[in-house]
Amino acid sequence: MSIESLAKQFVDLCNQGKNFDVMRTMYHPDIVSVEADGKETTGQQPVIQKSEKWAAVNEIHGEKVLGPYFNGPNQFAVHFTFEVTPKATGKRTTLPEVGVYTVQGDKIIREQFFFEGSR
Repeated sequence: MSIESLAKQFVDLCNQGKNFDVMRTMYHPDIVSVEADGKETTGQQPVIQKSEKWAAVNEIHGEKVLGPYFNGPNQFAVHFTFEVTPKATGKRTTLPEVGVYTVQGDKIIREQFFFEGSR
């Protein structure tokens, strides 16, 4: 599968709210996920568990994903906008974020997130 096809499928699935399907089918078993604070999580299952924990503490109202935007033969980026209400505060908020993905073969081997300001 070409990186263009993989990235388009990634965006399409995320826009359908199928982020966990993306993680289960498109992530490499040895993926490294780097959050905007620099914290790294390694391995497909630990990365999925990290996202499950985030989803459990937030009510997710919607998500919009723009892109993909390409860099060379093995990277693409997307722009996420999440509408969430953290359960701890009950205060609805918009969370824009950029994700940069590195592809090895037909799987995503690295993801790194960037956001504006502090969270």
